[in-house]
Amino acid sequence: MSESIVEKLRNLLAERFKLEREKVELISPALTEKWFIIVRSRRVYDISITAYEDGRVIVDAGPEHTRSEISDYLYSKKYRRRYERARTEEEREKINKEELEEEEGIIEDFRQGRYEKYLKMERSIAYYAKKHMWGTEVAKRISNKYGFETRFDIDYESGFETAFNSAGMDEEQTINEIMKRVDAIADAREMFINEEMMNEFLISKGIEVKKAKRRSR
Repeated sequence: MSESIVEKLRNLLAERFKLEREKVELISPALTEKWFIIVRSRRVYDISITAYEDGRVIVDAGPEHTRSEISDYLYSKKYRRRYERARTEEEREKINKEELEEEEGIIEDFRQGRYEKYLKMERSIAYYAKKHMWGTEVAKRISNKYGFETRFDIDYESGFETAFNSAGMDEEQTINEIMKRVDAIADAREMFINEEMMNEFLISKGIEVKKAKRRSR
């Protein structure tokens, strides 16, 4: 890909999101990347586009801070008092290891779609489970709407992603494909933050809807 494709994309993205061109940033690429653009919009989640040397192009939005949400819940409900009672560094290290293992277990449950037990727990963790259920549902809806795979990848930081291989495409084809996937990811982002839509989905599954009560450490 020539450098001109990046400049064309920056102009198109600025127009698409009604932003100043400076808000569509060209970031120094990592080792295997050819170029990397971030669209810093006024919405909750930025959109990024990454082109790799092998022709792959990934468009994504996020992150949803999965680990920090779970960590806040576990710390306030279970581990804070244990840390406060710990008398040695060895005790604190042991508690920290247990907390990290429990966080990882919950993330893996979310990743595998094992939400049932969390929906029955205290309000904040139940809300986080519901948000991740909704993210997976949003990805399905967007995939069906646009005709290509869009994923809600659940990890320590979760988010929406769609990818294609630009090998063999000319510049115009590549730009058009990128912009279609930008539209899909922008649509996913808007749908994900729409609590009314999320609640309608949850109610259709027979799940009670309540907002989370945020805690701070």
